Amino acid sequence: MSAKASDPRAEIEHAENVIQLVMAAVVPGVLAAMLFSYVLFNELTVLFLALSITIALFMIIPAKRMHDLHFKTWVRNSLPSKLITSVVGMIYIAAISVFAVSLLSLTADFNPEHPATFAVEGGLLLSLIGLMTYQSQNKERFLSGEKRFFSSEPKQLEERVVEHLKAIGHSHKRSGVGLACHLDLPDSGLRVHIHPLTKSSTEVLLENINEKNSEVTMKLKGCLDPPV
Repeated sequence: MSAKASDPRAEIEHAENVIQLVMAAVVPGVLAAMLFSYVLFNELTVLFLALSITIALFMIIPAKRMHDLHFKTWVRNSLPSKLITSVVGMIYIAAISVFAVSLLSLTADFNPEHPATFAVEGGLLLSLIGLMTYQSQNKERFLSGEKRFFSSEPKQLEERVVEHLKAIGHSHKRSGVGLACHLDLPDSGLRVHIHPLTKSSTEVLLENINEKNSEVTMKLKGCLDPPV
């Protein structure tokens, strides 16, 4: 096995890329084929529908692997941006498919002059614009963060972070309700998000990492990382 294959970061990135590719191209491509088959080859519609569902279900495998690997290392928070890109791809393919099928079909449901066709196309295009705007506004924020999962309760991790911040002389401001919380560090601009996954596991996200607060970031990782 190569060094790259055994690296949790590389494996997580590979799993994210697989999910992104399948969601952005493979699944919507199969659904588009199903839509065309409804007009041209009606007997294949159920087959394409079953195939798309099967492919989507198989994504549980890389998703589960990625979840397990998040307990082993810190990794850049790139998944939200990739998922948005996937959804953009799905919407784009769906919009093109609906329009193309509407030109081929003679049924009322897909007729280009039917109001429902314009409603579907308009909804898809508005969703596409909204998602692309959201991605452009938040991509830098997503990529400036690193996250890791821990087999500990949120309260324990929060207490550990707060204790360490006091030890190194950094003030913080807490927000949030319940077990989930956000710790803002005004001196460094760093933000710590602590969210429960289950009763015994927690996600920690360090957001707004930059060159100025890299030292604080490393110290917080050190205080949170389990002993080897």
